[in-house]
Amino acid sequence: MKTVGIVGIRGVVGQTLLKQFKQIKTPFETKTFGRNDTIPALDIAVLCTDNPDSVRLVQELKDRVKYIVDMSAQFRQDPGVPLVIPEINAHAITKDTHLIASPNCTTTGLVMTMKPLLTHYTLKEVFFCSYQAISGGGKKLLENFHTPGSLYENNCVPMIGSLQENGYTSEELKGIYETRKILELPHIKVYPHTVRVAVENAHSLGVTLRAEQAFDLVQVKESWNQFPNVKYSEEVVTPKQISGTETTYACRLRRDIEDPHIIHYFITFDNLLKGAAMNARQIVELLLEKYV
Repeated sequence: MKTVGIVGIRGVVGQTLLKQFKQIKTPFETKTFGRNDTIPALDIAVLCTDNPDSVRLVQELKDRVKYIVDMSAQFRQDPGVPLVIPEINAHAITKDTHLIASPNCTTTGLVMTMKPLLTHYTLKEVFFCSYQAISGGGKKLLENFHTPGSLYENNCVPMIGSLQENGYTSEELKGIYETRKILELPHIKVYPHTVRVAVENAHSLGVTLRAEQAFDLVQVKESWNQFPNVKYSEEVVTPKQISGTETTYACRLRRDIEDPHIIHYFITFDNLLKGAAMNARQIVELLLEKYV
């Protein structure tokens, strides 16, 4: 029997991934572990761990686990590690790929709406402001949020991750560099601003895109609706409505009033699902079907 382990089972993503595994049709056995448990030989291990634990575990498991899917940010910019969203770049995984990185949750929703447009448009710039849910910060931030007097209560906090010397946060830099790597667009300009908001689950972004070609709004909507797990809605879609669903929703599409090469739109998606556990489940499905 094929074996798949979840390391970091006590966290929010680990628990969500365990539920996601019930959707996989290929027979396999699930094994669960805390981050400090002894881990036996496995076909696949998904590391729902932070950067330091992922560094340690990747080294420890390199001879015992055939494929490792890492949810942390540690290896995402490593040139030898594919950064994978299966709907976009499943081709980056081969039978010889040992370590696979799963992207940042906010970046995932963004590129899910950019990739379908690349068939018709040469994208040059993307501007976004994120409205990121509390659950994206993990179990501790959720506990903080439900504590009276929390900074996040009825608030917007424009600081996610650590502040870098250049004035960007680590979360904003992920939006730049991960977008370029996943879409294989090394020169696209990305202008991010990330904000934590008092929403328990499901991230949202306000997005502005500029392309070489003038945008056709009908074509944009059709491109989204034809792409797996993306849907355009003529009605306003909010995090409260879509939390717990697997689709990335776009709404409020409009062409810029001065420049037809620019569009603006709003997206929302469940950050614990497509932004994390669902994406990991899809990678595991691919590995089980093709390589294990």
